[in-house]
Amino acid sequence: MTAINLAQAVTLIRTCGHTNTILLRGQPGIGKSSILHTLARHMPDYHPCYVDCANLDLGDLGLPVINRDTATPTTSYAPSTRFGVHQPRPVLLMLDELGKAPRPVLNMLLPVILERRLGDHLLPVGSIVFATTNLDTDGVGDNIPAHVYNRMTVIPLANPTSGEWLQWAQDNNVAAEVCAFAEQYSQVFECYANNPDTKNPYIFNPRTGNVRAFCSPRSLAHASHIVRHRHALGEATLPALIGTLGESAARDMDALLRVSDKLPPVRTILDSPALAPLPKDTAGYFILAFQLVAEARADTLDAIMAYVNRWDAFEATAVFVTSLAGDRTKAPMGCANAAFRKKAAELGKLF
Repeated sequence: MTAINLAQAVTLIRTCGHTNTILLRGQPGIGKSSILHTLARHMPDYHPCYVDCANLDLGDLGLPVINRDTATPTTSYAPSTRFGVHQPRPVLLMLDELGKAPRPVLNMLLPVILERRLGDHLLPVGSIVFATTNLDTDGVGDNIPAHVYNRMTVIPLANPTSGEWLQWAQDNNVAAEVCAFAEQYSQVFECYANNPDTKNPYIFNPRTGNVRAFCSPRSLAHASHIVRHRHALGEATLPALIGTLGESAARDMDALLRVSDKLPPVRTILDSPALAPLPKDTAGYFILAFQLVAEARADTLDAIMAYVNRWDAFEATAVFVTSLAGDRTKAPMGCANAAFRKKAAELGKLF
């Protein structure tokens, strides 16, 4: 299955979405719906509109209005404001879950898809329309007829890689333990459709019946909230993780949390980087790598580098360096720090 990643999808929609309606097809929880937020950030002159097609009825698209000012009363079509036709800016319109739209609604959306027209009203000049849906093999109720497909440019959307998701996680304050899990268990980002014989116990897979609690980029983000509150949740933490990530991933995450709870507090590291205890295993180093990136500031980076320079863990050190260097807001700070520049050079990382 030839697929594109999220960044490529954003570029494709920005460049061709004025003329072509791009339909992105991918498995649940991989970030399809987040594309609108990314596009809106890059395209501030556009009015972003999100439409959940699965929850639409015909009346949600617009309603007839009676005109009694004519000799013979007539009706016209008043479109819903959710499509943005009422305002002057071009629209950035996302038709989410298009494959789950009721058939009458789907029929009404065809002019939007092909002509940028809702009823009798054209979308503002320059508007972009794109859509998302699941894979046919996902078995979650998507059904788009051939004549509808032919109105669109249909492309499979790849699952993010571990590295791609970790960049997003860093920008969205995901718990360090969840980031360390994603780094060590990169197989949780695999797509069942790429390997029909896979026995991967972590991922969504309708062929093996693993379709309820499973690992996805979305469920990992949800797990972060549970991980952050685990001390308040106590024994409820593991059941909550199982209900979010599935049994296999939750058990591995729980083992990682036990390692995390034995690590020195970040405050201890910052106050005494030369004496603070070092982790006893690889998992601990990875967790600390992400924790220290989160805590890195101009006034803490010297202490952090003094501690990191004591590490005898090449891969975790590389994760720390590349994660900080990949953070758009913190990379300039890293470039200004002599100890960080030296460590980056030792690892072959150049700015």
